[in-house]
Amino acid sequence: QRIMRIKKAGENVREYLKKLRLKKKMTKQAVADFLGISQNYYTYIENGERQKSLDLAYASKLAELFNVSVDWIAKQEQKVKTK
Repeated sequence: QRIMRIKKAGENVREYLKKLRLKKKMTKQAVADFLGISQNYYTYIENGERQKSLDLAYASKLAELFNVSVDWIAKQEQKVKTK
């Protein structure tokens, strides 16, 4: 039997990614294109439905795109995991 975590309305597991994306005035599609993935897959990542542990390759590219360090992203990921 599978127990699924129920998300509250508007809850975004990786809120930090959404904030960075909006600060740069980027669409999910633009970020997905930069990462070389589909917009749907990026949405899953941003919502925490895929990449439960963010792949280092994605973390590196996101750090480059959003002008933050990989270490900063790693710290944000730790916060996500403890929520």
